[in-house]
Amino acid sequence: MAELTASQLERLAQRRTPTRKSRGLLLGILAYGAIGLAVAVASGVIGIVVAKGLPAIDWAFLSEPPVDGMSAGGIWPMIRGSILLLLGTLVLAPVLGIASGIWMAEYLKENRIGQAVRVLVMTLAGTPSIVFGLFGLAIFVLKTGIGFSLIAGWLTLAIMSVPVVALTTEQAIRSVPHSFAEAGVGLGLSRWQVIRKILLPGALPGILTGLVLVAGRAAGEAPPILLTAGLYYSTEKLTLSWETLKRPVANLPYHLAEGYRQGGVIPEKIIWGTCFVLMALVLLVNLVAITVRSRTRGKRQW
Repeated sequence: MAELTASQLERLAQRRTPTRKSRGLLLGILAYGAIGLAVAVASGVIGIVVAKGLPAIDWAFLSEPPVDGMSAGGIWPMIRGSILLLLGTLVLAPVLGIASGIWMAEYLKENRIGQAVRVLVMTLAGTPSIVFGLFGLAIFVLKTGIGFSLIAGWLTLAIMSVPVVALTTEQAIRSVPHSFAEAGVGLGLSRWQVIRKILLPGALPGILTGLVLVAGRAAGEAPPILLTAGLYYSTEKLTLSWETLKRPVANLPYHLAEGYRQGGVIPEKIIWGTCFVLMALVLLVNLVAITVRSRTRGKRQW
């Protein structure tokens, strides 16, 4: 085959350049179009919720219990229950998830077993929440005899959250420069000391990213709560006791779902107000977590 001359190569490159530019332009248009569509949909949803829900918001709505079968009054018991479920999840999920992530990053070997474990964890991270809800119902509610309770909700939401925290923790630890760990070993640190004093502090922003995802999902997921801890509404005062942990709790996702299902029993204004409060709660949790993550990331020196 004859070799191409310099002029032939130049002409060939000129013919291909417009094609590459066209492809790049097309990909750019598609990317910006997808981003614009996502922003438009999100803005539309938020706008509708704010427009219909904000008029219902006042201090009485946020601080008082429901009255007259939920046809009037406030939603304080539901807000309180959602906060309790979220706090319990954020206590249990990081303990199990971070420990699993450390094991996957530092101790799990790169062989077929290791690959199978990672595939399993990724599958669990993408499993629909209704599956975890059914698992919690079968194991925690029925098998153990705990029944519909705050504890059953905590355990179910924590198990649902662990795979996400584990995967983000593993990736965060692997993102820390390997030279840092080598320097720690050179200074005489044990493997656990390297993990505790070097890898975990360096991986903290990535770990917090996982907690952001967990917090938003735990605050808004209805199926696991409905099947394990859900209570339509409540006017009782909660006290910190073992008996309280063994009782179901009213919460925003379940209350919202039941309000739409029953249709007409609860005024539409209260339903939209509940939707607004739930969205605001998820947004607040995410903003706090993102702020903490950003400040932590700003302290990194690589």
